[in-house]
Amino acid sequence: MNVDPIPKNLIAVHDLLTETLAVAEDSGHGFSHGLALFPRIGRFDAPVFGVVTRGGESTTLTYRLLQSLAEIPVFISGRVPATIRDGMAFGPPRATPAALMDQPVLHIMLTTCIGSTREDMDRTMSLESTVFAGDLKAPIILLTEGRPDGWPR
Repeated sequence: MNVDPIPKNLIAVHDLLTETLAVAEDSGHGFSHGLALFPRIGRFDAPVFGVVTRGGESTTLTYRLLQSLAEIPVFISGRVPATIRDGMAFGPPRATPAALMDQPVLHIMLTTCIGSTREDMDRTMSLESTVFAGDLKAPIILLTEGRPDGWPR
């Protein structure tokens, strides 16, 4: 059986996620769950997105996980509201073919709304950026108000 190698920086990524959640909770935000996307090597030494959750679970980001994450609001580092989806789906979001559901995601698209308050989301231009797993140099911390369906704790 060919499994993904264990990433070397897993503990540091989990510590960063835990610290970010603690700061957000101290600030009075209602984030109860978080996850970190980080660069890792998958099967055959291919770059993929690794995921670590608040509970310390670690895996590779798959289309199945991405699909459940795409339907909820996330906050990058607890500060910037964003939506996340498949970075290869330009234009309107598309349904992921069932054959791809458990495959690793190689591109993600983050659409962010940047403003000084939450009310600015309606008044500011959203920014879209696509990130390739091989280009990710540091973790992306995503906080949510609840655990996405199907996600590990």
